[in-house]
Amino acid sequence: MPLSAILWDLDGTLIHFDIDYKKARTETIRILERYGYPKGQLTQKYYVLKMIKEATDYFSREKIYDDNKITKIRKEIDKKVEMIEREASFYAKSIPGINNILEYCMNKKIKSGIITLNTTKNAILSLKTANLIKFFPKSFIIGRDMVNKIKPDPEHAIFLLNQLKISSEEICIIGDHPSDIELAHSIGARSIGVITEKHPATEFKTPYFVDQSKIETKLKAILENFIKN
Repeated sequence: MPLSAILWDLDGTLIHFDIDYKKARTETIRILERYGYPKGQLTQKYYVLKMIKEATDYFSREKIYDDNKITKIRKEIDKKVEMIEREASFYAKSIPGINNILEYCMNKKIKSGIITLNTTKNAILSLKTANLIKFFPKSFIIGRDMVNKIKPDPEHAIFLLNQLKISSEEICIIGDHPSDIELAHSIGARSIGVITEKHPATEFKTPYFVDQSKIETKLKAILENFIKN
């Protein structure tokens, strides 16, 4: 089925978003340990979301807090991380060449939406800073605060598909993390991996991938093929 829309990841795919991950992880560990998570078990090697999941499972399993209290703890962490993300939003820069790709998509009448682990507010601010906001209607920018389950859970993409009013067979998901490709597989969508130093081509289970540093030329060629087929 011909391509009608693209679901873009944000950080590393459309923009460089230089968030202070060390600070975000340090604050997360501090909060969780303050509420009783065993000290020394969470480290900087853990992503914030993984820390939250580990702590949620622990607090529930050990019957330390009820669901309402755990939700409040999660919100406290999210608020702190959102502030750190917001600081980075003021310095976001577009990936070289991505502006021309988005212009190409707009000229071809291909809709563009975003599914991101950032909050919707910070995603919009980052896009404004990077001068990319004109390509994305605000209703097509879906942050973690808009859904109950974030990618790679299909809910994140399905929410945006409903906004776009199209089916998964009509889209392509583009991202720089293997979870973006995992999400595409789970809903039967096409996918393109963006290769960076963090995640080489071998980590992406898709026949389509482009190097972030050469994104414009190769990505346009793949999209042209999708448009025709």
